[in-house]
Amino acid sequence: MTDGPDGTDRGATELILGALAGSALLPFLQAVATRAGEDAYQAIRDRLPWRSRRGARAELKEAGVVSLAARDARVVLQLPERVTPVMAARLENVRLPVDRTGWAVVSWDEVQSRWVVELVAEPPPSATPVEP
Repeated sequence: MTDGPDGTDRGATELILGALAGSALLPFLQAVATRAGEDAYQAIRDRLPWRSRRGARAELKEAGVVSLAARDARVVLQLPERVTPVMAARLENVRLPVDRTGWAVVSWDEVQSRWVVELVAEPPPSATPVEP
């Protein structure tokens, strides 16, 4: 096993992109990465069913984030209103625990200028489900 750049054991973790391979969330993640610097909602809007757009737009207005939940991978990606190119690039460095029983919520920590992962039992109630 080798250490990652942050000193974590790479054998016990995996990159978010690898963890989401085949997941319904991956196209949303790719859309955000390719359209970084734009409004996050606009980057994902066309990939959401029209009835899910209202809830996502309301959450963005109330909380300043759009939460996308992939039940297949048990991952929630919370995107701030604007995702900069630096933020998008750092998404590739997110590591998800392999042996987790609950959900992983990935969100941007403004103070630390990095994506953080919080393990929770259930996804946030405001999360918009992303289906394949």
